[in-house]
Amino acid sequence: MRPLSSFVAGVVAVLAAIVTVPLLWVSTHVVDEDGYVAFSSSIATDGELQGAVAAYLADDYVQRGLLPAALQETATSVLTTVARGTTDQPGFVSAWEETQRSLHRSAFDDGTGPLTVRLQPLSQFAADRVGSLLPVSLDVPVDLQAQVGTAGDREMLQKAERSRTYSLLGLMVVVVAATTCLVAARRRSLAVAGLGLGALVVAGVLRVVVEIALPDLIDRAETLSPFARAVQRLLLDRAADSLSGWLEQIALVGAGALLVGLLGRIASGLRRTA
Repeated sequence: MRPLSSFVAGVVAVLAAIVTVPLLWVSTHVVDEDGYVAFSSSIATDGELQGAVAAYLADDYVQRGLLPAALQETATSVLTTVARGTTDQPGFVSAWEETQRSLHRSAFDDGTGPLTVRLQPLSQFAADRVGSLLPVSLDVPVDLQAQVGTAGDREMLQKAERSRTYSLLGLMVVVVAATTCLVAARRRSLAVAGLGLGALVVAGVLRVVVEIALPDLIDRAETLSPFARAVQRLLLDRAADSLSGWLEQIALVGAGALLVGLLGRIASGLRRTA
């Protein structure tokens, strides 16, 4: 009976971990505002994002009549150059983080409609540095916003807010099940090896899920504007990289536990034959 109980507990721990790991990542990197801002800051220096921001700002200036249409391409080039030349300045990072806080608050408030991001801090930073590079003065409106997601994206993120509670419950299940697996096992070394193998399974399954789900999520972003598409694609790529880093650590711990368990089993067998 004990071996069966240990096996069942081990299976429960693995299944719970497969669900809990992504929920825990979402709760710390998406739902938590500071965690999201720190995570999203990794794309601030990406050339694709800078070009998308510059193109959006230049188009906005043309739409508001502050910039002749003939200068739109020139303005895009100038703003892109300015953005790329100032990414190492503290003000640029601060401006980007402020826009991301506005996006996070837009996503998790009680509002409806598409997701928007407040671009005024970032655009003001760039406009202040254009100087004499353009023959016009660029005025940045206080309420400058850009759409970065649909109403469906907003609803999905609001549902993700529950991940904090679910991840903590899942973590408790993993700990209790893994402890039960060890306590109920007749041979602890085999239980340790089994849990190590389970950790490898968790890492492998979630890695496959990420590789399958990511292209589908990126394809959904193709229906958005170029700016929104660039933001979503970069964030999804960074999310996949970040979660993969977690999975690599889980796999390393699992491999270590598997090796320790097998060595312990071999040592136990040698003692019995001695």
